Amino acid sequence: PVAKGKGKGMAKESLKGPEVCKDPVKLTSHAMGVNIYKTGQDPPLKAPQEYPDWLFQLDLGPPKKLTELDPESHSYWKLLRKEHMWRFNRLHKGKKL
Repeated sequence: PVAKGKGKGMAKESLKGPEVCKDPVKLTSHAMGVNIYKTGQDPPLKAPQEYPDWLFQLDLGPPKKLTELDPESHSYWKLLRKEHMWRFNRLHKGKKL
């Protein structure tokens, strides 16, 4: 598919995204989108016993708010610093120092 471009007589190719797999059998038996090479197949999923325990204990929910964290933890101070930088940048946006 060739789309018209603004150049002089040059035709631009429009980029297409990856094909979306809708096969339910393949979606439940393979790790779709993990293969980074142009050629090759997506790797098949293994049994849950073959994966490390920490993989199933990951917190995949929304990030915790500052009030939910323990003030003695490293993640509390990291988030506090990040929020302070965001606030400072918002306040000084457009101002010259």
